[in-house]
Amino acid sequence: MIIPTETLAWLQHRIGLHKLDSHPNQYKKRSLELNEDGDSFISAFGQKEIRGYVGFIDLVGFSKSTIAMSPSQMSAYLKSFLEGVIAEMTECGALIDKTIGDEVMFVLPDMGEDGGVPASLIVGSLVTKLIKLQKRLGKSYPFRLGLSYGSLFIDHIEGKGYSEWTVVGESVNLAKRLQTLKGIEPIDGFAAAFGMLVKEISDRKFEVALNAVSGCKLTLTCAVQPEEVSLKGVSPARCAILRPIEEAFT
Repeated sequence: MIIPTETLAWLQHRIGLHKLDSHPNQYKKRSLELNEDGDSFISAFGQKEIRGYVGFIDLVGFSKSTIAMSPSQMSAYLKSFLEGVIAEMTECGALIDKTIGDEVMFVLPDMGEDGGVPASLIVGSLVTKLIKLQKRLGKSYPFRLGLSYGSLFIDHIEGKGYSEWTVVGESVNLAKRLQTLKGIEPIDGFAAAFGMLVKEISDRKFEVALNAVSGCKLTLTCAVQPEEVSLKGVSPARCAILRPIEEAFT
């Protein structure tokens, strides 16, 4: 797992591993809203349940496009994609849970719940950075993104000679399944689907989160699915297919 320094300090505090006196990424306005004394972060020590955005991003047709490549050629093809994606994500404070071939799983924790910078102020910028990266890499790198927001549980797994983090929750499963949503196929190099579990939200919360992801619909078009969507192995969800507005990136 790849974790930016401030995000790592926050995670260690939230799971009860190392207690901090102040938020490593404090958002003073939010901190004061939560508690006039500004100690909402201290009281969150040891609370492993968080909220946040989870995403899976990969290259459409990767297996087909690399079928005749040697391992070294495949690695060379993937390097600019993986380095670019990881750089943009870590710059925004997201943690990289894993990479498998052309797929990257990431988590953008919502630190707004304990006095940090809300993820809603960051996620739109992250999606925009990914679109710009795809345009720099070109048509041979078609991006597909499944993105969800919801409840998560973080934990630290440690033993003799190893140490690792784990993030689980049904919103993780939803983000992965959103990559299979009908209509998500990239047209101009990038396509995404965003969703939230119905059991966790109201229509209003979904609209607010969707606006955050899409930059208030100034950078992405949002085709909201008219009905609740039931994807394999996941509870019903509200979903939208997202596509870049070309004028915003020219």
